Amino acid sequence: MPRYSQNFLVNPKIAEYIVKEADIKPEDTILEIGPGKGILTGKLLEKGKVYAIEIDKTLCEYLKITFQDDIKDGRLHLICGDALKVDFPKFTKLVANIPYHISSPLLFKILEYQFHKGILMLQYEFAKRLVAKPGSKEYGRLSVMMYYKGEAKILKRVKKGNFRPVPKVDSAIVEIVKKNRFCYDKDKLDKFVRKLFEQRRKKIKNIVGEVPYGDKRVEELTPEEICEVVNYADRVRD
Repeated sequence: MPRYSQNFLVNPKIAEYIVKEADIKPEDTILEIGPGKGILTGKLLEKGKVYAIEIDKTLCEYLKITFQDDIKDGRLHLICGDALKVDFPKFTKLVANIPYHISSPLLFKILEYQFHKGILMLQYEFAKRLVAKPGSKEYGRLSVMMYYKGEAKILKRVKKGNFRPVPKVDSAIVEIVKKNRFCYDKDKLDKFVRKLFEQRRKKIKNIVGEVPYGDKRVEELTPEEICEVVNYADRVRD
């Protein structure tokens, strides 16, 4: 088993699909997170300048040899480090094959940056939570926080057989278009949303007191209505 729980994409047709959906223009700067053995990296380099972040030192050395000409010419900048810890360079397009065990923290870090479009490979169940609507069983904190950072859409389900080693679950290719919808203080929003969904079967008034929509459960509310609850509860608390 790979050291960092990597599951490497091996189907070139899927790689080509990802690059096509990224809609890369000559003026774009591409950030690739988790290049692995470079199946996507090579195709991205045909489109533009690439910054690639790889945590695995062995793979980093492999990529340095495989793409030595691109590195020498300045088309590829390889960053050997942890994507959760390093600062990202400025980029306009993002392509990432995100390990399942860091999907949430890495996604929230990515969303702190300004960019035009991201094409991410994510665990299918995680992707469904990302795009979930009120009333569905997948709807939760991730869905709400995603709404206030951008728009997410599942483009394609990818069967687990397209990876080596073969993972236990399917993946999904997800498009993210960055948008900033304002809802008060983001840290307070996240704190409240987390609290509400931890007790999702309770009526909201039984969690935070008398607020708008207090007789409903949080899973019934749209992100905008949840924002109203957060704003009201915080003002009353102050």
